[in-house]
Amino acid sequence: MHVSTAIRDSLEPLQVKDVVYLRLRDRIVDHTFTPGESLREVALSELFGVSKTPIREALVRLEQDGLVEIAPYRGARVRVHTADDVRELFDARGILETECVRRAALTGDPDVIASLERNLAETAVALEADDLAAAAAGLDAFDDILFAMLDNKLLAGVFERLSLHLRLIGSLGATAERFAESLEFHRAIVEAIRDHDGAEAARAMRAHIASVRDRQIERLALEP
Repeated sequence: MHVSTAIRDSLEPLQVKDVVYLRLRDRIVDHTFTPGESLREVALSELFGVSKTPIREALVRLEQDGLVEIAPYRGARVRVHTADDVRELFDARGILETECVRRAALTGDPDVIASLERNLAETAVALEADDLAAAAAGLDAFDDILFAMLDNKLLAGVFERLSLHLRLIGSLGATAERFAESLEFHRAIVEAIRDHDGAEAARAMRAHIASVRDRQIERLALEP
């Protein structure tokens, strides 16, 4: 099997099939491959410089992740999320993240608060520089910091899978205005955590999630 230099250099400690899976997954999440786009094994094999076997295995794994749909005689394509999908995803996010902020407020861990405050500052700098990619990464990192509060290996897999879908959806229609609004919600959440007010932190998080959810559903309604 011929393996491209880029992938061969990434083999340790991962196997070829794992590298292909991760790189294909990243290209779906960042919209290099757009929702509804066909994922042809031959073209992907040429792109990654590998045989069709790891491509096929990666597509099956991505179907299990819910990022790809594979239909008989039609092949694979990037999943298109519906408004109902968005509601379910954000409902799940709400359950996890309101518990995260409640615990953060309860414990008042100074290291967690410092990490959140540093994240707010870095995200603000990115927005001021009109660097939307860095701002998006900062907003995502805010959630990662909070989720670490749960310290639960079983939920880690759930959160990772949920994050993939939310980041895929969130990258659509991303604007500086939307990111600035999210940053203000994050500031309110951190203030409540700093004040050890779990109820207010959870309320702010629910309001934030509802705002983002509604914007995404509205965006889907405007698509042809």
